[in-house]
Amino acid sequence: MGHSRVTVARLTAPLALLLVAATLLAGCGWRSRDLQPGPWRGVLELPGGELPFEMEVAQEDGGFVLTLVNGEERVRVTEVTVQEGRLSAVMPGQKNTLTANISGDEMQGEVKLLHAGGEVQTLPFRAEHGKAWRFFEQPLTDNADVSGRWAVTFTDDAGKTTPAVAEFTQSFGIVAGTVLTPTGDHRFLAGEIRDEELYLSRFDGASADLYRAKLNERGELVGEHWSGRTSHRKFVALRNPDATLPAG
Repeated sequence: MGHSRVTVARLTAPLALLLVAATLLAGCGWRSRDLQPGPWRGVLELPGGELPFEMEVAQEDGGFVLTLVNGEERVRVTEVTVQEGRLSAVMPGQKNTLTANISGDEMQGEVKLLHAGGEVQTLPFRAEHGKAWRFFEQPLTDNADVSGRWAVTFTDDAGKTTPAVAEFTQSFGIVAGTVLTPTGDHRFLAGEIRDEELYLSRFDGASADLYRAKLNERGELVGEHWSGRTSHRKFVALRNPDATLPAG
């Protein structure tokens, strides 16, 4: 009988330690460091505020693939590494990178964007798993109509003006758009109209654009555009179905 009691004591001691450790971990809020497949709501921090975008995580051929979602646009990111709770991804066709630490349903890290001349911009990044909304979790039902074609005038911080043309489509509160400029287009902008305020964003791995504007009493869209960490312009847009870029 004495030998039996010693054996039981020896067996139950490690079990007790495991139970204590599990209790301590639960009390400390332990979270998984595994990357969870499914939708994630990503956010980049720009000087103008939060730039949200949608990101889907899938497992393929024993690894992970990220898909950056901006309206109808889908950008697949296949150069992805997940190791010891850390995600590292290289954007396709770019040297831009996304790195983040994984903690349960959350990620936190940074995006590095390589610009002309070798300049590297670092943008804080965070994401939440299972979130499907972009700017607002609860949309409004009564919003202004911004669909159609607009003649846009940008003004940078030095006072230089640039003409552009914007095209927006709208379904209830959801807005998608393109801004045509003399030097290139900002395509696949995605976002929402909330009352009379317009919010659009895009992160495709190559660039990070954020638009915010408000429809004033004259029917003008007056707002600001941020691209990355350093580019900032104000703009005014007038609805014009015949708007075109100047020739040449």
